[in-house]
Amino acid sequence: MSGTGSVLVTGAHGVVGGAAVRVLHEAGVPVVTLARRGPVLLKDGAPAGEHVRVDLLDAEATRAALADRSDITAVVHAAYLERESMAATVGPNVAMLRNALDAVHASPSRLEHAVLIGGGKSYGEHLGAYKTPAKESDPRFLGPIFYNDQEDHLYADAARAGYTWTVLRPDAVIGPSLGSPMNMLTGIAVYASVCRHLGVPLRFPGTPGAWTALHQATDARVVARAVQWSLDAASARNEVFNVTNGDNFRWVHLWPEIAAFFGMEAAPPQPMTLAEQMAGKEAVWDEIVREHGLRPTGLAEIASWPFVDGWFAMDADMVQSTIKIRQAGFGDCADTHASFLDNLATLRDLSLIP
Repeated sequence: MSGTGSVLVTGAHGVVGGAAVRVLHEAGVPVVTLARRGPVLLKDGAPAGEHVRVDLLDAEATRAALADRSDITAVVHAAYLERESMAATVGPNVAMLRNALDAVHASPSRLEHAVLIGGGKSYGEHLGAYKTPAKESDPRFLGPIFYNDQEDHLYADAARAGYTWTVLRPDAVIGPSLGSPMNMLTGIAVYASVCRHLGVPLRFPGTPGAWTALHQATDARVVARAVQWSLDAASARNEVFNVTNGDNFRWVHLWPEIAAFFGMEAAPPQPMTLAEQMAGKEAVWDEIVREHGLRPTGLAEIASWPFVDGWFAMDADMVQSTIKIRQAGFGDCADTHASFLDNLATLRDLSLIP
């Protein structure tokens, strides 16, 4: 990033926030992480920059936590809270963005740019089949969808306070993280580990349509590099961009490779709901953790079955056009098959899965 200011990353323990922190740190960009939990640690165990521990839902506490900072020139907002319904996610997720921005404005810092992490739900994919390839110029759907409310707040706040913004819309982000509800990678890894431990073959649990539909994913490192690019690129100012791996895949082709990674055979698909199948498996997971000397993580901390079920039930194609961001100058991409396997290997290296 140009200049000498620091980048405040909210949701720094999440799959996108954590990746952004690592990429920016490696690039020598001063980073300030913000989360309810403790410092974000790098692979060597060192903290990734300064850390602010605060609950973004507490506006007063967030203002107090940033009150003395004069160095923050950019914000990367990757914080997210899951709720029981899409309507219920609107209030808290808009509040976290508003509280982060208000706290920076109230401090001696001068905000120059903000990057908001959105997602494919902006196109209604969570509702079923949608227009593909989805483009940033596509009209909004009725909602509720908190991404729309966050974007509206960002646009108005930037116009009032005089800073620029970028909205990035990844889809189906995969990468290492804990406590991140929207992480397909950890869900698949835990499901496969439990199946192997119990001597059950690895069956694709989604619908027949999802088994063969054309889907997409986004490596968290690709999103993070898009974040880094958007902090500097003039072409990213006040623009919305889709960002994915840049290719597409079908589970019918990827699933055998995932099974092979775990030393298992891929059995024929069997539609089922993992929220039901994995219910009550906490003791099994704890046994796997002990047996393989894994990091002590609870099942609820590493996997969110409703999110996994939602993707596995997607019968229609999931395709977002990435031509706009490529034409703007960001050309990073990843092979999704290799991305899944590489990230699974990272989970194993981190002793999160056997």
